[in-house]
Amino acid sequence: MNGSNFLAAINNWFAQREPRERLIVSAGAVIVVIAAVYMALLPSLSKATQLEQRYQILQSDLQWLSEQSQTVSRLENSCVSKSIQKGAVKDLITRLVRRNQIKLTTIAEQRQGQYLVYLESASANRILQLTHQLACQGLSVNALKVSSATTGESGYQARMEVQHVK
Repeated sequence: MNGSNFLAAINNWFAQREPRERLIVSAGAVIVVIAAVYMALLPSLSKATQLEQRYQILQSDLQWLSEQSQTVSRLENSCVSKSIQKGAVKDLITRLVRRNQIKLTTIAEQRQGQYLVYLESASANRILQLTHQLACQGLSVNALKVSSATTGESGYQARMEVQHVK
């Protein structure tokens, strides 16, 4: 059956229906066409809605960031006046640890320019001050774990991964 015979068969079938049946079939065909168009456009509409929501979120973030720019520009790095000391990274870490009156338990180079440092201190604040001083000397603290000393001892133990920033 080719296309023209198929249309002729549908027209013949449609003509044999009662007027009320033709109205129901026509209304059903219109509803099916509308539903098909809606289903075809639904993914595009959903994606457009998601993009609009994402745009609104990004706009609010951008507005907040621009409002904070004045605050950020007033912040000053306390490292500006300090000069970076020359020498081996291991020696630099050792000097800073001693200067902060912290006990250096172990220092081991893991890779080129990256060190694993174990410390003991009576004050956790001194350990945090040490991390700040390391950053001021061009070193990055990639990981820091501070815990209370083992039972029977007072103070804190720290494990720190320090890397030379180039």
